[in-house]
Amino acid sequence: MNPLRSRLARYLAVQILFGIFVAASVVTTIILLVDFVEQSRAVGTRVDVSAFDLLILTLMRAPLLVEETLPFIFLFGVLFALFRLNRRSELIVMRASGYSAWRIVSPAVIIAFVFGVLAATLLNPIGSALNAQYEARRDMLTQVQAATPQAQPVWLRETTNDGFIVINARQLEENARELEAPVFHFYTTSESGRPVLDRRISATAAQLTAGFWTLEDAVERTPGAVPVEIGAVSLPTSIDRQSLFERIRSPRGVSFWDLPGLISSAEASGLAAERFVLRWQGLLTLPLTLIAASLIAAAATLRLYRLGGAAAFALTGGAAGFLVYFVQEVLHTLGENGTLPPLTAAWAAPLITTLLALAYIASTEDG
Repeated sequence: MNPLRSRLARYLAVQILFGIFVAASVVTTIILLVDFVEQSRAVGTRVDVSAFDLLILTLMRAPLLVEETLPFIFLFGVLFALFRLNRRSELIVMRASGYSAWRIVSPAVIIAFVFGVLAATLLNPIGSALNAQYEARRDMLTQVQAATPQAQPVWLRETTNDGFIVINARQLEENARELEAPVFHFYTTSESGRPVLDRRISATAAQLTAGFWTLEDAVERTPGAVPVEIGAVSLPTSIDRQSLFERIRSPRGVSFWDLPGLISSAEASGLAAERFVLRWQGLLTLPLTLIAASLIAAAATLRLYRLGGAAAFALTGGAAGFLVYFVQEVLHTLGENGTLPPLTAAWAAPLITTLLALAYIASTEDG
């Protein structure tokens, strides 16, 4: 049976949507004001820009900021909606008429799931695209040249039919298609499985084109032989533009729909993709995270008519939400550092929170 088919269920859904709207309005207003002040400090103090330009920069960052605060929006939105119903004794009437706690919670869970899917598949791509435009507009306003990164060593690894190639370069240019002072180490695998250095090619620069590295002023060195200057040469590669993309972009700037291809190409090229796997799993868990936040809010309000202490229970629910957020951030950090697998780091907190909230509601409402 459809949980939203009855008139009472639709009424609950409307009340919950109203609570989420109120919470979203408050939270969004706060983060826009805070980010506007941050843009004024970071950009407005460096160059003379108008308030309108600062507002545009803030609005470009808004979708990703809203995405990050969605769990709090649902936590406080559902908490606000059910608290209002409880204060008006509507929940008491529903429970007295035989309406179970699970039927009261069901509309919130369904709404959280739908919004979670929409946020991951629609809001995130829009936010990623606007974030890229934000960075370009910010650089244009501040007149920052993109090609002024600090030199950082680059290490790449690529598997071949008879071994692998290790590529070392002084730095990767900002356009992510040129290596400065690269050295290509070609290894073969012996019968015993040990890698053996076959040859080494160094160059002043290597440009990545469609399926090839184009080397300039290349010099080939083979163990026991004299170095040979081979000039310009092209070397086939499975590394593509998308694989190198991960070295200059934050996972937050990659769209939900682009992450699987980026992860596959990076792993195929021997590049580390843990941060992007963690981001992908985090977006996949977004519906469950919103459900967990909604269940925390429900657990903090459904027993108010029995126990009293509305303010204390509401405060406890909010504190529990912040605690879950803190734990999730700790797990996320451990996942980024490689201490935890990305799957565990992304799914553990929302899954455990959901199970605990369900167990709490079951124990208090159904005995």
